[in-house]
Amino acid sequence: MAETGLPFDVSGKAEGTDPIVLVPGGLSGWVSWKPHAEILSKQFEVVRVQLLNMAAAERGEEPGRGYSLRAESEALGMTLDTLGYRTVNLVGWSHGGAVSLDFALDHPGRLHTLTLIEPAAYWAARGDARFAEEEAAFRGFFSGLHEPVNEEDLIGFLNLNGLVPSGADPRSMPRWPIWNSLKVALKSLNTVFDHQDEISRLSRLSDVPILLVKGRDSVGLNSGIVEVLSDAIGSTAKVLVLPDGHACHIVAMQQFINELKKHVVT
Repeated sequence: MAETGLPFDVSGKAEGTDPIVLVPGGLSGWVSWKPHAEILSKQFEVVRVQLLNMAAAERGEEPGRGYSLRAESEALGMTLDTLGYRTVNLVGWSHGGAVSLDFALDHPGRLHTLTLIEPAAYWAARGDARFAEEEAAFRGFFSGLHEPVNEEDLIGFLNLNGLVPSGADPRSMPRWPIWNSLKVALKSLNTVFDHQDEISRLSRLSDVPILLVKGRDSVGLNSGIVEVLSDAIGSTAKVLVLPDGHACHIVAMQQFINELKKHVVT
C-alpha cells in the first residue's frame, strides 16, 4: 500500500550527529511528541512523523485498502529517503514502536540507535501462556468494535492499554479530546495486533544499541513484550523503567529525554 512517505516535521540542526526520528502511538499521533521535540531540537535535528493511520483519522477516515503495519514501516523508509538520511536514531512508542521495530528488522544498517517504548509488537509474545487471557481480550475487542466507532470502544481500548489510572474517568483526562477526535483509528489497529514476525529475526539487531522502555506500573502485554524482546535481543538491549504506565515517557518526560540523549550519543 505504501506509495508515499509519512507526514513529517523537522526541527533543530546538529552537525555530526544522526537525527532523532520520533514515531508516535496509534491514538495520540505526532502531537504527543511535540514537547519532546521542542527540548531535543535544541541539541539535535529532530523529526516527528505521523503514521498513515493517524493522518487518515485526522481527516475522519480509515487508511486505504492494503493498510498494514508493514505499509507504515515502508512509508517510514520512504520518508527517511526523502529527507536524505542514511542512518538515524529511531524512537517509537506503542504502535510506532512496532513500526520502528519492523523497519529496524528490515534495515538494521540504517540505525545508529533504536529506542522502543512498550512497542505493540504483539507477535513477540504470541504463544506465551502468560499473555493468553490478555490476547483473547484484544481479539474480542477488535471483533466487537461498533460501526461507527463510539466512546465505549475508545474507553475499552484505553483500559486495555493501561492508559487510564484505575478508577479514573477517561473523559476527565487531558488527552481525552485528542483520543476522542481520532477514535476512528481504532478500526485499523487490528492490523498491528495481527502482524506476524519471527523471534529469530531479532538477531539482525545484534550490532544496534537498543533502549527498551517500560512503565513501572505497566502489566501484561505492554510490560511483557519489553521483557520478551530484552531476553531475545540480549546484551545490546538496555531496559529503562520509568514512573507510571504505558505513557511513561510523557509522564516522566525529562527523565526519558535525559536517558535518550545519553543513548543516542553512544
